[in-house]
Amino acid sequence: MERVDFGWDDYWAEVFRVKYRLSIPGIQQYDEMVVDFCVDALSLRKGKKLLDIACGAGDQSILFAKRGIAVCGFDLSAKLIEVAKAKSGEANLEIDFSTGDMREINFKSQFDAAVLLSHSFGFFNHDENKRVLDGSFNALVKGGKILLDLMNPYNLPRFQKTWTKLEDGFLLSEPHVLDAPAGVLRGRPASFIDVANSRIVEMNEDALAGNDIRMYTALEIKEMLRQVGFSKIELYGQNKLPKMPYAANSERMVVVATK
Repeated sequence: MERVDFGWDDYWAEVFRVKYRLSIPGIQQYDEMVVDFCVDALSLRKGKKLLDIACGAGDQSILFAKRGIAVCGFDLSAKLIEVAKAKSGEANLEIDFSTGDMREINFKSQFDAAVLLSHSFGFFNHDENKRVLDGSFNALVKGGKILLDLMNPYNLPRFQKTWTKLEDGFLLSEPHVLDAPAGVLRGRPASFIDVANSRIVEMNEDALAGNDIRMYTALEIKEMLRQVGFSKIELYGQNKLPKMPYAANSERMVVVATK
């Protein structure tokens, strides 16, 4: 088989965030639970304005919009935004989807709430990660809230190499590896056996660049939020209702901060 490599937006964004995501059992029910939690934790009501940062293919954005929330979602991947626009059109929903870099958020006091779901925080160095929070803070109205849905650094999943059958081939994902001294979750290289085109697709440097995630502790993330200007900061141990207190063995680390 021929071996080729592609970048994130060229190929891998759709493989992971659309095709692979659809193969996860119960993913639609999971999305519903996450959105229900966010609506409760952020006191969202019909007509409220929500900024969905790193919205991917728009799965949660669409569920928020179905609840009457005015959603603005953006993602770095133009391909994923194309998919999100198509989905929202099929659902007859008006959602403001666009491409954008979370380090360059330039909204000013426009949103009642903002979310970063599915551990979409920590992809950059510390200063750049702080810029994401700075931009989010500026985008919110006074009293607005941000919600970060993160993996719990003290209770990470047991990552394993996996083979997944997708519609046109097989996805091989290597496991994440925790670089403890750096506080960074390294990974995850992947290959796709593209049966339809008789080739093996691998990740190029562009696709691999976004694989590392800085794993902040609760103490660190709270300090960053305070430095940016957020006041009340709450921690929860799962991203579904009922709200549970955060602990070392919690399933997730969900952070809610108020401007």
